[in-house]
Parts: sequence; structure tokens; C-alpha cells
Amino acid sequence: MPRATAKIRKRYVEGQTEVLCSELEESLLFGKGILGTALELRTVEDWQRLWHRWGKVILAKALKAFPGTRPFAMYVTGEIAERPVLAEPPLVNGFFKLWVPGRNGTGRWHHCYPEPFQQSEPHYLHDIGLIDDCEWKRHRDWQRRGNPPYRGPYHLGDYVLERGLYE
Repeated sequence: MPRATAKIRKRYVEGQTEVLCSELEESLLFGKGILGTALELRTVEDWQRLWHRWGKVILAKALKAFPGTRPFAMYVTGEIAERPVLAEPPLVNGFFKLWVPGRNGTGRWHHCYPEPFQQSEPHYLHDIGLIDDCEWKRHRDWQRRGNPPYRGPYHLGDYVLERGLYE
């Protein structure tokens, strides 16, 4: 039986097809990554450059797959103000914290702490007016469903990485 043809999003730059590396896409989404944050995303300018290039593609898929949240790159680039830390967590913890250097030796820590130490992301986004009631409802439904089953190396739940559309 023949395979169904898949829709492939290609980005053409000066006659060349450009595909976003899955490691960089995960770093832009969640801030975590081995190669993305270590090699390609060293400064705020690097984050801004890649987010400007790929932000529309990533944001559209992220809003559908992860309602009530926003990609980590939006906080790093300053599109959304950083969530304030309400209380410092204990020194020994496994919580996510990333230093992003800026210009002239400056930089900022970006945190992703659980609820007692930082307001949850959906509540924060709702408070500043980025999430409407419809998206809030989709977020609650998404949380109730839980994690979808494993679908392959280029799937993060319902989110399909750009590299997965080409291979």
C-alpha cells in the first residue's frame, strides 16, 4: 500500500532549503539542550537571531501542542517579561536555571521553578493578559489528558519537530 504524502514545510533562503536542527528547536522551546544552549545559543543575540528566523513556525506549533505555555525563547528574547521568583529554592535542587550572557559582560538568569518558588506559567500568562479563557480551557483539557504515548524521535508529545517533517 503506498504511503500518504506528508505536508513538508520548507524554508527557502536564496534558493536553498533550510531545516531547523531538532536540538536547537528543543532549546528554543524549553531552554534545555546539550548542543543548542552550549554551542549555538551562547548569547542573547544568538537567541534573538534564531527566534527571529524560526519563531513564527515554532510558536504556531507550540500553541497547538502545549496550550497555556509559551516557548522559552520568548522569555530570553524579552518578548514576554520574565516570571518573578517568589522565594529562592534550596541550594541543592534539580530545578532548571540558565545563564544567558548579554553584551559587555552582562547577562540574566532565566529560571523555571515549581509553584511555591515561582508562579506557574499559565497563571502568570493569564495575569498579564496573554492567555484568554479559550486557551485556558484548552490548557486544562491538555493537562487532564496527560502525556501522549511515544510516537518517535522527532515528536515531543503532540509537537512534531521540524526535522521530523523531512525524514
